[in-house]
Amino acid sequence: MIQKLTAAVCIIGTELVRGVIQDGHAKLISAEMTALGFSVEQIVIIPDDSGINRVLSDLIGNVDVILTTGGLGPTTDDITRNVIARAAGVDLVEDEAARAYLIKRLNRDPGEANLSQVRFPKGFSSIPNPLGTAPGFYGTLSDPESKQKDTLILSMPGPPVEMQEMFLVRVLPLVKQIFHIAQEKGRTEVSVFLVPESQLEEACRVCAVPGVEWGTRIQPLRISLYLRSDNDDDGRARKLMLKKITNYLGPELVLPSDVMPYESLISNLKEKDLVIAGAESCTGGLVAKILTDSPGSSSYFWGTAVTYHNSAKENLLKIPREKIDQYGAVSREIVVAMAEHILQISGVDAAYSISGIAGPEGGTPGKPVGTVWFGFAARGRKVSAVKMKFHAYTRVSVRSRASLAAMLLLDSYLRGKEPLDIVTKWQYI
Repeated sequence: MIQKLTAAVCIIGTELVRGVIQDGHAKLISAEMTALGFSVEQIVIIPDDSGINRVLSDLIGNVDVILTTGGLGPTTDDITRNVIARAAGVDLVEDEAARAYLIKRLNRDPGEANLSQVRFPKGFSSIPNPLGTAPGFYGTLSDPESKQKDTLILSMPGPPVEMQEMFLVRVLPLVKQIFHIAQEKGRTEVSVFLVPESQLEEACRVCAVPGVEWGTRIQPLRISLYLRSDNDDDGRARKLMLKKITNYLGPELVLPSDVMPYESLISNLKEKDLVIAGAESCTGGLVAKILTDSPGSSSYFWGTAVTYHNSAKENLLKIPREKIDQYGAVSREIVVAMAEHILQISGVDAAYSISGIAGPEGGTPGKPVGTVWFGFAARGRKVSAVKMKFHAYTRVSVRSRASLAAMLLLDSYLRGKEPLDIVTKWQYI
């Protein structure tokens, strides 16, 4: 009988213990590790103090993997790397590659506080963090006084955006590699965007194929969909069901499991050697923020004009006040003008624009909260505009969904598709 691999999750942060902020890491890490076949034995939330040492001592040799988040910052209470070094019985040493990246990211010589972030336990390896200044690291811990098994420990930063990128993109492949975990036979995984869990479940029921089971897991900004079929070695039944689901929801809303909308868009821009610009209103530059999180983004992104107030649209994008008054800022006419003007101002290949009502106030019977218009323009091509209505759960959800939709639609627009034709087929909320 093969013994099941075991894991433990340690969420480190005094603010978490005190209830100042809410943990969102444990569920994601636990779900993903379980999907890989691990049994998650413990989830522990620990303050930034010596209690970390006690918890690690109890876990070393008793689980195969420990995953930690937090405590990798530049302040004196960020002691995770120190505690792990003591547990390993080694000193902290500076990683030259991590230091070089830190200097490049800061664009200055780092001080002692920042340099502490690129010191890892001797013999451990760093995990790049393209979204922050604190790399992660991993290595093996063992209990010299016992004959228990060695324990792999992987340490990640605490900020959600940094941790999620590192865990999903870098740590999970590492775990698969180290423990020789192949893709589960008889299983297909994809990511679904803009579709609520209940609607995805309904799509699976409508598109069900005999012999195929399905499961979902909510993740930040997407839902992972799993299709399983034990007696389907060639995957024919799973492929059929996935095709039916994709056509039902809208092909642009279903992407491979390891691809985010911004990654597909960036890849498209690089392949075609295109540069884009944007004009954003209700999203406040969120699309621009996402696109510029990746290093080297200036090669495909010119910039964005955040024209939130009507006077900004008038003064920066030269849209006549009379036109705004006539049609309203949230309208086809205005997003078309926004896209056309930012394309002209920037001189780039293509442009997008977004204007909507994120709420909680500002909606009308004709334009309720969640109404968002998108505009798209490109050299030698007719300007396109499309309206979407998102369920107004919260202001944050409207803005994040609008940003995702903008990237999905822009990606398709640059591939020659018409946004209006696309959206009329989408099953979204």
